[in-house]
Formats: sequence, C-alpha cells, structure tokens
Amino acid sequence: MFDEAEDERWMVRALGLASLSQGRTWPNPGVGCVIAKDGVLLGQGRHEVCGQQHAEVRALADCRRRGNNPAGATAYITLAPCTRHGRQPPCLLELISSRLARVVVAIPDPIQEDPAAALNALGIAYEVGCLSHAATHIHGGFLSRVRLGRPRITGKWAMTLDGCIAPGGGDGAGPGRWISSPEALAFSRRRRRAFDAIVIGSGTVVADDPQLLAQPPRRHGEQIGPLRVVVSAGATLASSCRLVATLSAAPLLVIHSASVSERRRGDLRRLGVQVRAVPDAHDPVQVARALAEIGCNDVLVEGGAHMHGAFLRAGLYDRLELYMGLSTFGGGVPVVAGGAGVVAAAGPWVEETPLREFPGTVALRLRRVIPAVEVPLTTPVPGLERRAPVPSAKPTAPALPPGSRGSGRSVRGQESPGTATRRRKPPGPRPTGR
Repeated sequence: MFDEAEDERWMVRALGLASLSQGRTWPNPGVGCVIAKDGVLLGQGRHEVCGQQHAEVRALADCRRRGNNPAGATAYITLAPCTRHGRQPPCLLELISSRLARVVVAIPDPIQEDPAAALNALGIAYEVGCLSHAATHIHGGFLSRVRLGRPRITGKWAMTLDGCIAPGGGDGAGPGRWISSPEALAFSRRRRRAFDAIVIGSGTVVADDPQLLAQPPRRHGEQIGPLRVVVSAGATLASSCRLVATLSAAPLLVIHSASVSERRRGDLRRLGVQVRAVPDAHDPVQVARALAEIGCNDVLVEGGAHMHGAFLRAGLYDRLELYMGLSTFGGGVPVVAGGAGVVAAAGPWVEETPLREFPGTVALRLRRVIPAVEVPLTTPVPGLERRAPVPSAKPTAPALPPGSRGSGRSVRGQESPGTATRRRKPPGPRPTGR
C-alpha cells in the first residue's frame, strides 16, 4: 500500500514547478515532474520553453546530476506523459528506460494515448487522480484549447466605487489617469506574466495608448512576452502608438476582419506588426478561435466596456480579475456596455482566490460556475508542438505495446491487473468553469 499523504506532498511540489511555467510554454502545457523514493527527493524538473526538453526528461536529468538512480522510484507528473514524437521524443520512453516503479499522474492528457498498458506491461504501476483539482486549474488553459477550441479567457478591468472604468466621453481611463493605486498597478503588471496573450480593442489603443508589457518581462522561447493583441476590424493602428514603439520589448498582433486590404496588412507588417484575419473581427468567438489557432492557452482581455460586453454576452469569460479603486468619477463609462446585468447574466461567479487589499484598491479574482463540458476533438489541434505525431520517427527505447488506450490504469481506486495499485478516496466535486 502507498501513502496517499506522501503522494500528495510530492504532487504539490510538482504542481508548484508547473505554476512557474505559466505563460512560458504555449502551445505546450507547462508540466511539472518530481521523482522521489522512500521519502527522499531524487530529482525534479519542469517544461520551461516550448521546443525544449519536457518536465519528465528534465527531472530524470536532475536525478543524474545529483548522482541519484531513479530505478524503483516514483515519478509524480502534473499531466500524463506524452506518447508521440514531436520536436521531442515521447517522455513515456524516457520513463520506461529509467526503470521506475510507479508513475503517479494528476490528470490525463486528453489528446494522448493512455500510457497505462505500456507501463503496466513492464511492471510499472500507473495511477491517475492525485490532486486532479489543482492540476485542472493549473492546466486549465491548455485543456480549454484542446477540448473547446478556445483559450481559457480572463477578463480584467479596474473600476471606481461608482462602477465606472473611465470618465465620461471615453472607453478607458485615459493616458496617465489610473483608477488603481501604484501598488495594485505593479501587482497587475506582474500578473500579466502568467498569460500567453493580452488582448485589447482599437478603442483602448486610442483612449489609453497602453504598452501592455509585463513587468518584469518574461521570455517565451527567444521572444519576450506575453504576446500583445489588438482586435481591430479595419486593422487601424497608429504607427506612433506606444504598442508599436515597444515592439522590441514584446511582439504585437492585430486581428482584423477579412475585408481589410492587403495593402493595409502590408503597412502593418512593415512596422513589425503581425496580422491575422478572421471573417468578422467584431465576433469575439472568431477572435477566441484565432487565438487558439496560434496556440494561446491562457488569454487576458484588458479591453474597454464594448469588448468586455461582447465577450461576456458570448459566454467566453472563464475568470474575472477586478481592481476596485476607492474613488469615484461621479458618472462615466460603465464597466460593461449594456450595464452590470451583463456581468451577472454571464455567471454565476464565485471567488477563486481570497480578496487582496492594496492601499486604495481591492482586487478580486473570480471564476465562472458552469458545468464541466468536454468537447471531443474532431480536427487536429493547430499549433500543438508537444503533441504532434511524427510516424516516421524511430524510438530509441522499447516500443510501446499495441492497444494501449483505456486499459491497465489505476484511476481513483480502480485496480489494474498485475500491478501494484492502491485505492484512493473518492474525489470531491469536479472543478467547474474551466
């Protein structure tokens, strides 16, 4: 029998590693892996940059660096190991060749083969479900993209006590006029590091002239991120705006309607701006799909009242990050075009993290309560480096047995024949709103 508390202790460590990779690995999930034996840490690793080694390989390399032999140990992984060749070989082969005794996974990968049969055939126990709630939260953006065809989307705004995001006559607070305190502003800019892309509309560019930079910056491969996205049906973007002036600090993408001329697209490209067409850029569903197609898992929308209203009415906001300043405008632009009822109708909303207080500002982070819905994939997932199969690739470790899907896996107490398994306590309610 295995100690469930001990398993959870190591999985918490793996989840902590995974959280460090948020916003850094898209389109891949930022997986964490810990290898332990007899209560002792042997090695650990996380997927740090798309195209580089995955968490399991890094953890095994860390074992060797420390002079530890992983044979007979347990690997704790936040997402089931990949079973196909992409830019990296399948992590499953690395786990098998290391002669581990057990592999404990928090949640399965919905677009990979089940590795249970391959592991069980070699006497390696495989279990799924350890701290699955926490893993579903951390990998929620990846899961949303591959199941629903859109990123996990968070709406963010700052508002006054009288429910305004801007004084009268504008869609934003205006350059240099802040609702939040300096401390809250600094925190919100650090929070940008956890997202793959930050989205605004062309109206916010005109009203606020933002930079949309994370502070301090973080890297996504060779680029500094996150990706900044302007949704503009007519592809209008002034060459003098601060988004263009800071292209060396972070990439910029304009999503526009298909009716835009190639000449206008070329003008933006010559500025160094990326462009992407959708049939109608006024439709937030098409915008969300376009972001998924380029591989974005977690997206932060910082637009104005009209953009927030459109995304809320379309049911696309999974989470909200709200900063309430202790001031009033005495009338102005409401948070959402259409009124506060649009926010309520898109819910219900529940607290995701405890309220955070800053001098002159309070911050709320909410998640939407909706039934968990999984949409089976019917087409290949665009932009998925880690999961793309390459049939011609030659494995260097033992080949996987055929028929590996759906057999030989221990899930929440279901025992697999011929392997060392244990019964887990029944899980609580499945997380919702992801």
